[in-house]
Amino acid sequence: MFVKNAADLLAHGGRQGRAMALDIIEHGLAAVDPYANVRRLVRVEGERLLVGGQPDMDVSGFGDEEIDLAGVRNVYVVGAGKAVLAMARALEDILGERISGGAITVKRGEAGQLRRIAVTEGAHPVPDEGSLAGTRRILEIAQTAGPDDLVFTLFSSGASSLFVLPAPGFDLADVQAVYRLAIKYGHQTIIHRVMAYFSAVSCGRVVRTIWPARTVNFILALDRYERWRGRLHTGGSWIPSWPPGPRRLPEAARELRAEPWWEELPAGMRAALTRADPAYEVPDVDDFRAMPAGYWQPVDSHLMLAAAKRRAEELGLRGVILGSWFWALGATVMQVLAGVAKEAALYGNPAEPPVAIISGGELTVPVGNATGVGGRNQEFALGTVLRLGEQLSRKVVIAAVDSDGSDGPGTQLGGAGQIPFDCLAGGIVDDETLRQARVLGIDLAAELANHNASVPLHRLHGGIYTGQTGACAGDLRVVLVKERSNP
Repeated sequence: MFVKNAADLLAHGGRQGRAMALDIIEHGLAAVDPYANVRRLVRVEGERLLVGGQPDMDVSGFGDEEIDLAGVRNVYVVGAGKAVLAMARALEDILGERISGGAITVKRGEAGQLRRIAVTEGAHPVPDEGSLAGTRRILEIAQTAGPDDLVFTLFSSGASSLFVLPAPGFDLADVQAVYRLAIKYGHQTIIHRVMAYFSAVSCGRVVRTIWPARTVNFILALDRYERWRGRLHTGGSWIPSWPPGPRRLPEAARELRAEPWWEELPAGMRAALTRADPAYEVPDVDDFRAMPAGYWQPVDSHLMLAAAKRRAEELGLRGVILGSWFWALGATVMQVLAGVAKEAALYGNPAEPPVAIISGGELTVPVGNATGVGGRNQEFALGTVLRLGEQLSRKVVIAAVDSDGSDGPGTQLGGAGQIPFDCLAGGIVDDETLRQARVLGIDLAAELANHNASVPLHRLHGGIYTGQTGACAGDLRVVLVKERSNP
């Protein structure tokens, strides 16, 4: 079971509806287990290492890989992100003592030790000294690997803060300032756009360092990657092992100078961008044409949504996948899904109740200078039920989680010493949530305005706790409309 506090969540409110919503979430999370999916993708037969047999996971389109282990001197495993511990454990179980060593960086608090691969903890969503230390260990292996070696690179969501090494001339404080801007303005692309030029390891730099050792690259992110179809992809990506996009530093600098947060970037970064300093340009994509390497995606959000829909139908509900939204404003999606739930309850559209309306992706929530503790899924649950109101919410249960088990920054940016509970994965609410909030004197609208969703959810026994799941497929939102309501 992923949800550790299910008994508490089911001890009140509409128990049957809550139980179904949590059951749907459990099945969605199980479908994106990185350990199980890597075991499906990789196997050893005698002296042959086989990667493949799963065409839906083949991003590069180079086809299945067969490697003669008798000709491999060392096998290394490196990587960073919120799903790499499970992938690394799978590789250890498959390859055993054939692994010479390795280094991965995981989110602080993600318990787990490996037999042959060193594990370093770093901070997320804002990197810290642990993030740098783990990156240096990975880079040391990358620099050591030789032409007779094989290196598995594992990168997932979370790597942007867990695999960090500032470019020469910059330090951790400069990098942290960029990440805090992304949180303040509610848009993670700030990190990717700026750090492409001020990272010593991203934009394929780590793979270029590993060369001429062979790499097999596992990449996990929220959405399904565009397939390369057997040709080197030149579009770029935030995944550190992905080849860089085109060299366009002068154009990127002009675009960044037009952003409202430009003046808040560290002065040294602004100066380097303004003069389009070629020392900070991304690597030349032609460097990667001589090193064809397989890229595989063992997990994506579509697997999670499809599994959630199947489970809803097994429970006797209609299952509707409404879509996935990336970088959409959380408040906008709350408004949309509250409207869809209302339409279903009153008029049976887009499906007649009982229906589970399922969606995914990753919302964005600009927090400005708010000091609350919470996350986008917790805000979604509370904000949507508020928009429905007490009468309609009698027919509805809303549950939402971040598949990795930590919804938003949690306590990292909100005064952890005063929060008597661990970071929540999300929340579950129904009409009782609104009634109890009124009884307890909780002003939910005011709490949401301060982006303080975790505290009221904890008091209302509606916070979903999973701990670190090892998965990484974005958000899973379930709006369960139990029955029709009178118009």
